[in-house]
Amino acid sequence: MNRFLLAVAMLLVAFAARAQLTIDITTSGGRQIPVAVTTMAGESAQPQSVSEVVAADLSRTGLFKLVNATGINPLPSEPSEVNFGDWSGRGAEALVIGKIEPQSDGRVEVRFRLFDVQKTSQLASYSYVVAPAQLRATGHRIADVIYERLTGDKGVFSTKITYVVKRGTRYELQVADADGFNAQSVLASNEPIISPSWSPDGSRLAYVSFDQKKPVVVVQNLAQGTTRVVANFRGNNSAPAWSPDGKVLAVALTKDGLTQVYRIPASGGDAQRLTESSGIDTQPHFSPDGQWIAFERRPCAAPHHRGLVQRGSALQPGRQIDRLRAA
Repeated sequence: MNRFLLAVAMLLVAFAARAQLTIDITTSGGRQIPVAVTTMAGESAQPQSVSEVVAADLSRTGLFKLVNATGINPLPSEPSEVNFGDWSGRGAEALVIGKIEPQSDGRVEVRFRLFDVQKTSQLASYSYVVAPAQLRATGHRIADVIYERLTGDKGVFSTKITYVVKRGTRYELQVADADGFNAQSVLASNEPIISPSWSPDGSRLAYVSFDQKKPVVVVQNLAQGTTRVVANFRGNNSAPAWSPDGKVLAVALTKDGLTQVYRIPASGGDAQRLTESSGIDTQPHFSPDGQWIAFERRPCAAPHHRGLVQRGSALQPGRQIDRLRAA
């Protein structure tokens, strides 16, 4: 649940940045962990504050309460300098300290430590040697470590998000850090771009392009800068979803009439039909083990409702969620 909340928080922040809107996430529905993230020694001489990135990442999740360090002078940067009483008196349960030291080759060493204040023990200690331009990314990596040690779930601060921006008549598919910074356009078109979906390893994006004046499914390799049309069958080609191993896409096609769910190789090829219904089957998603595909089914005569109803519910007609074997 924590990881789900974190992912939702990241998406909300990214969309907020695009829309010039600030959304404050103040609670996750449970107790917030009080954590003090101190300014790292030597970071004032660097182009990017690592501690600010770490604090912002943790705060954005709603799972942590940042403890103010004002009045503690000097701030500790080594274990021997930590007075746990200073931090327990402020209600902190976790403490993050660190330092940044220039290296002879122009890079910098970023060292941080995470402490359990109540147990007066060290929970983590890591060191990274990076170029100054990588300090923001390093802050995300540190936040990931802290998040996992304090919650038990992996952090997503070092991941990327993707979204579509419309500028006038142009559409841009953009990729950015999880906090919305370092946005880059990976595709621009005068035609709409919809339904971007990451491959499990983060190296490829599947999306629906209208460049051919109809919806087709495209896979773009971000590292190689190549694109491949993988579904351009008769009618509509839409709703790509990756299998957990990244080898297969589930898609919604109208090649045989009504919209139904199919599977195709991620590199392109023949489409295998998976559903046969008298309704509209769309929005497929693989289960984490790849054995099942969940999808949305709507009878053709049903009105376009926003609510979801489960299969067999007395609330039909409307949308319903169904599932099928992936193979």
